[in-house]
Amino acid sequence: MKNKFKITVFLFIHISMLCSFIFAENTELDNDKAWHLLELGKLQLEKGEFGKAMGYANKARELHKMQIQKKYKYMFNALKPKQVKYVGDNILNVYEVLKKREDYDACAILDEIFLTHPPIFFEKSISRLMDWLEKKDAFPETDYLTGLIYSAEGEYTQAMHYYKTAWNYRRFLEIPDARFNIIYALADTSRLLRRYDDCEKYLLLVLTEDPVYGTTNLESPTLQAMIRTITSENDVEKFLLLYRHHNPIALKAYMDLTDIYMESRNYKRALTVAALAANIAITNLDESLSKTDYNYSYTAMSDLFYRIERKQEILEWANAQNFWKAIMNLADVLAASRNTKQALDLYQKISASVPALKYAQEASFKKRNLEKQAATPQTETEELEETESKAVNQ
Repeated sequence: MKNKFKITVFLFIHISMLCSFIFAENTELDNDKAWHLLELGKLQLEKGEFGKAMGYANKARELHKMQIQKKYKYMFNALKPKQVKYVGDNILNVYEVLKKREDYDACAILDEIFLTHPPIFFEKSISRLMDWLEKKDAFPETDYLTGLIYSAEGEYTQAMHYYKTAWNYRRFLEIPDARFNIIYALADTSRLLRRYDDCEKYLLLVLTEDPVYGTTNLESPTLQAMIRTITSENDVEKFLLLYRHHNPIALKAYMDLTDIYMESRNYKRALTVAALAANIAITNLDESLSKTDYNYSYTAMSDLFYRIERKQEILEWANAQNFWKAIMNLADVLAASRNTKQALDLYQKISASVPALKYAQEASFKKRNLEKQAATPQTETEELEETESKAVNQ
């Protein structure tokens, strides 16, 4: 009898432990399920299963909204007691009172928020935090994914709607830098819809966060100095030796704007963005090589390219990041804006040492053509174009 009782107790304890484990596991899964659904949606998009991807995005949005509303309701009630209200609006004071009251669920909610948004984000105000939490039922990551799905299906107008929604709620992004993905999606889709003014507008949003750029009407003193250096010297080496710009996120914006301004023959604007794009490319290459070769320091573009050719990982990364195109774009803009000596110098450097055959051959071809143009007497039309180009650059 005793043995049966012991067995019964033993089984009860183990079953209880197992149920507790399963319950805890399910609770944890529920908390993360919205993000889990979002990741499943991304995987389905990569597979080309657009219907399934959309289904996961919608489920993730609904579940996230439900979870946030539940957290807001709990916090709203947790802040009601007089003891909590007595300490005022300061988040840290409120947190301490909740902790003393052993309201660990409320503390856990705040801890989760503080992982990505510290108290200073809310100006240490619990009322501001509550306003933010109430509106956080928006899930911009799902709107961005939905936009990608519609874009993949060729429904660009619908895609734009969801990208704009994601942008409007960007302050609720778990990873703040994800806002740049949204901006680039807006810009790329605008170009597909042939809304070129909108495309430029979105790309310029990226540059508003770059102090080296300044504005479209007034470049920063640093950028002005860069342009003076590159246009006053007979080669580009001094420009590449003097300046470094650390903004890889903005590289695509600078390169895309180069294309836009070249197409519209706005060579002054094209030169500013092309110069910064090329400088970002050189800066990244220079820094990457410095991390692997402690004896290296920048002396010339040809030496940099020579060393990179022997670093397979850096070379593959440079190809993927379009660094060679950024540098080639600068040479093209210099040629178009009648900075012929500088263009010829850069074409020569690219053709002789860039570790990418496609760009080396292209630079060699363009160099020969530019040399022929420089040796041929100008026609009246060409003289007029040069006058117009100089006027634009001034």
